[in-house]
Amino acid sequence: MQQMEAMGIDDYYHEYASGVSQSYPERERLLQNIEAGDEIHVTKLSKLIRSTEDLLDVILHLREKDVLLYSLAESWLDFSENNPYNGYFLSIIGKIKQFSGNIRLMRRQEGMEAAKHEGKYQGRKKTYDSDHPGMNHAVELYREGRHTVKHICEITQISRTSLYRELKRRN
Repeated sequence: MQQMEAMGIDDYYHEYASGVSQSYPERERLLQNIEAGDEIHVTKLSKLIRSTEDLLDVILHLREKDVLLYSLAESWLDFSENNPYNGYFLSIIGKIKQFSGNIRLMRRQEGMEAAKHEGKYQGRKKTYDSDHPGMNHAVELYREGRHTVKHICEITQISRTSLYRELKRRN
């Protein structure tokens, strides 16, 4: 805070949440209160950004609001219009974010496959099993042939796709 006061910055936010916290109320308040033309100065980028993915999200939010971000510790951080490397840097951050998401998805799928092999994962519970009264009633109405599929779905609150899938399964 002393560094900010020395720079003549009188309005500042101080986050008290720890690095493992999922909630950063001061940061959220800052990001909601910014207006076009504002400048955000941080002592370290890590005080504002929590992850690589978060970096892109915050920078895009600030650019959308026409707000500049400066860091005392990271002098390379310059997202003003004068920096010709902005687009390049943002595209790299975007690819890193995409890569991280792909890695998370791959790990989740690998975990589900391992759980299936161990018999711990059976997938999502089916909405309509063979004992579901609404589905059984819908199948009966369909077999009677006195109602349209649309009317049967309205009566039983079963979707058209689910009804056709169940009819196919039962034949």
